[in-house]
Amino acid sequence: MTTTPAYKEADFNLDDFKPVERSRFVYTVEDIPLVPLTEVSSTRFVASDRGLFSFITNPPGATFPLHSHEAEQILIILEGTEEHICGDERFLMKAGDVCIHPSNVIHGGKTTTGFRGIDVFLPPREDYLDLMRQHGLPTKNRDSL
Repeated sequence: MTTTPAYKEADFNLDDFKPVERSRFVYTVEDIPLVPLTEVSSTRFVASDRGLFSFITNPPGATFPLHSHEAEQILIILEGTEEHICGDERFLMKAGDVCIHPSNVIHGGKTTTGFRGIDVFLPPREDYLDLMRQHGLPTKNRDSL
């Protein structure tokens, strides 16, 4: 089976590439303020018009309470592990694992090692958008401001 690339090399003229000092499309994760989610868990939020991205950090021993919400949630574990519950299943997630939480399905977990991960919420969770506003963070694309 032959695959066709999505872009041809001619689609981009990198010889004319002139970087801007700071793009309105780019965030540096470490520059985003930390927002507390629980007494021990914190995150850095980035919102777009149709999605919410949460760069979450849980220290060793942290428990994220069982909960559910309307938004679909995709959790990507970058470092560490988490004993995770999604619906009626219990499993260990480790770096490189991805869990898709369907809308309104109960989920949560506990980490003995601590973990860093990325949560994607589609559509954005309204309670988290409110939390972002409380911390003075933008809740729309920079292009939408």
